[in-house]
Parts: sequence; structure tokens; C-alpha cells
Amino acid sequence: MDTFFVPYTGKRPASVCINGHRLVILAHEKDTLEEDLDLLGADSVKIIKMSNSEQEQEMRLGKIARQVDGGIVIAPAGVGLRDIIRNLESELPWLQ
Repeated sequence: MDTFFVPYTGKRPASVCINGHRLVILAHEKDTLEEDLDLLGADSVKIIKMSNSEQEQEMRLGKIARQVDGGIVIAPAGVGLRDIIRNLESELPWLQ
């Protein structure tokens, strides 16, 4: 079973806009998000548990992406949120 932690603002997933890309950054470790919730404009972290079924993961992660009209990024283990955002800023192409 996979576990993901999702940043939320109120009842909606919190997203961040990087180079014109609207993204929700998920993590396998709660601490990755909780330490810097302000960077995402989030006020809480919710947990979602999924089976190992790729179909279920695509469906549930797709729902989160549609809620923010954006994409999903899953944070690698052991990397801080500030580093993830900095890396995305340097790697993602600019959209206008």
C-alpha cells in the first residue's frame, strides 16, 4: 500500500505555480511538507492511502490534479521542499 501526504488549503489541495506550471507537491514523508507549508500556501497536510494498483493511483492522483487544474509532483525521499521547488524552477520550461 502506498501512502501520500497532500498539502491542503482549507478543503482544496494546495498548489504552487512554478514557471507557469500549477503543481501539487506530494510526499511519502509528512515532515517533507509540514516543515515548509507556508511555501505552498497550505494550512494542513492530509494523508491518502492507496493500494498498489496503478489504475487506482492514476485515478486518485488525477482527481487531485483536476481539482487544481494542474499537475502532480511526488517529492523524492530525503529532499527538503525548498530544494524541490528550487530544482523545479531550474528544470521546468517557462510557460506563458
